[in-house]
Amino acid sequence: MITSPDYASTSRACPFCAESIKPEAKVCPRCRQWLTLRSIRNPAIAVWVFSIPHLALYGLLAVLLLTALDRMQNPRPDYTAFVNSVRVVGSWMNWAETTNGLRIYITGILTNQSPVAWRDIELQCRFLDAHGGLVDAVHPRLFLTIQPHDDTAFRTIVTPSRATNDYASFKLTVTTARNTKSFF
Repeated sequence: MITSPDYASTSRACPFCAESIKPEAKVCPRCRQWLTLRSIRNPAIAVWVFSIPHLALYGLLAVLLLTALDRMQNPRPDYTAFVNSVRVVGSWMNWAETTNGLRIYITGILTNQSPVAWRDIELQCRFLDAHGGLVDAVHPRLFLTIQPHDDTAFRTIVTPSRATNDYASFKLTVTTARNTKSFF
C-alpha cells in the first residue's frame, strides 16, 4: 500500500492489528477492536457498568436467602436464651455386655422449665475416676422432644474408651437443643 505524506501524518496505527486508521476512529475497521475506553459502547466499559450492579444484586439476594434459611433452620427463640431451662433431674449409669462389646447405658429424666418445646437435645457427659479426674467425655444427642413445662425420660448408649474400673461417676449437662418450630 502506497501512502501519501498527508495521509501518514493524519493517521495512526491500531494497537491491536497495526493497521493505519484515522485518529478520530473509535473502532478499528479491520479488527473491530474498540480503541477508546471513554465510550459506553465499548464492551469493556459495558461489562463494568452492567455487571457490577448485577453482582451487587445477586450478593444481596444471596444474603437474604441465607438469612431466611437460617431463620427456618433455627427460629427464635434460640436455646441460648433458655440455657438452664432444660435440665437433667436424675440419671443412672449401667454397664451391659452387648454383641458389640461392653457398653455404658445412661438413663435419666429431663425437665423443661421454659415455655418453648425443644428437640434434638445434646448432652455433655463427663466420666470421672474415683479421685474426680476426667476419664472420658462424650456428647450424645437425644432425638426426642420435650414439651414446655414437662418431663421426659431418656436413654443413651456410650462406648467406653477405658477399663470399667476407671469409670467411678459421671456428670450430665444439657449443652444445646433445637426449637421444635424449625424445619430442618
